[in-house]
Amino acid sequence: MTYVVFPAFALCGCVATTGNYRALAERYPARSPDCSIEIFKDVTPDRPFTAISHLNVHLEKTFFIPSDFASAVGELKRQGCLSGADGIVNIQERHSSYLETRIYNLSATGIRFDRETAPDVDRAK
Repeated sequence: MTYVVFPAFALCGCVATTGNYRALAERYPARSPDCSIEIFKDVTPDRPFTAISHLNVHLEKTFFIPSDFASAVGELKRQGCLSGADGIVNIQERHSSYLETRIYNLSATGIRFDRETAPDVDRAK
C-alpha cells in the first residue's frame, strides 16, 4: 500500500499554476471569474477596442509533463474577467525547462470593446 499511496501524494504537488493581471491605465470593475470572454489568438478583433490590462499565466509541471495553451487558457480567461476585459489579444507563449520541471508562460493584453459596439450583455450591469 505504501508503494501506491506515497507516489500518489508526491505527484499531487507537482503542478503549479499562477495568474495575475495589471491594469494599464483606468481600472475597470471585475467581471465574474467565469464570464464569457473572447480569445483572439491569431487575429485582431473587427470592432474598436481599448487595451486595459496586461495578463500573465505561469504553469510549472514536474516529471517532464509539458504544458500547452489548452492547459493555460482557463486561467488566462479568469484573469481577463477579473481585469474587466471583454476580450484577449496579443497572446505570447514561452516554454522553458529546468531539470525535470517544464515551465510554460502566457502573456496577453486584456481589451474592452467600445461600448457603442459591444454586445448588450454587459450594459445592464
